[in-house]
Amino acid sequence: MESFFFILKKLVSRLLFPLGLVLGLGAVGTLIWLQNPRRRLGPSLVILAGLLLWGFSAPWLAGSLLAPLERMAGPYAQPQELRQLGVSQIVVLSGSQRNPILTPADRCGNSTTLRVLEGFRLWKQTPGATLVFAGGSFFENEPAAKAMAALAAELGVPQAAMRLETASWDTGDQARILTASLGSAPFSLVTSASHMPRALLVFRAHGLHPLPAPCDFHTTGKSSFNLVDLLPQAHGLSLSERATYEYLGLIYFEIRALLGLEETIGGGAVLSAPAPEKR
Repeated sequence: MESFFFILKKLVSRLLFPLGLVLGLGAVGTLIWLQNPRRRLGPSLVILAGLLLWGFSAPWLAGSLLAPLERMAGPYAQPQELRQLGVSQIVVLSGSQRNPILTPADRCGNSTTLRVLEGFRLWKQTPGATLVFAGGSFFENEPAAKAMAALAAELGVPQAAMRLETASWDTGDQARILTASLGSAPFSLVTSASHMPRALLVFRAHGLHPLPAPCDFHTTGKSSFNLVDLLPQAHGLSLSERATYEYLGLIYFEIRALLGLEETIGGGAVLSAPAPEKR
């Protein structure tokens, strides 16, 4: 039953993504148009779908949707501040991953790789800290945390300095499972800047004390506007989908908070040390 609701949540969210919304609106408009060519509603919906597709694909609008989330994430974390606060655990949340037959660097998706690299940067300048890689798998054979640990090992992080959480399906799971091991001490939370506002809300809702360590910025530091940003591009559509996913996640969190529900989907495994990477 838990897996059913998890899949349902994923399917519904995808239908509300820009591309799904545009295709659905266009399909409805086309059907109305074919049934009654004289009605203006059909062609109007098709035109609206085309305009929305253009807007969501334009980097200017996509960046405008994503920028508020990245501003809320704050700046990059500074290792010296983490040391002063006594941070001993650096939690790196998983993103996408790919086939486990690939090399460690190729196995992690783009956002996951950037998160691992940021976690490594903080760990290298925070003596005695432990890297905690959080991420299970629902659709893949290998937990995301294992792929992240393999990449960290390639960078030179010893196995003794890593711990894996491999049972979670989403951010709520990660916070719930890690609660016991993190306790009340402050820790560094590494994730993509756009995901950071929601991640902080979820982890704090579980009584934890995360210190934001955002990475994977897309709008911060961007050069000035140019006319090309008004043209439809696959990159723009990707940014719109990223922003939409996070806004939907924030709405979902607020609804669950109002209902007094907790994130309970997924497994309940404890942290473990990473197994040696097979060659």
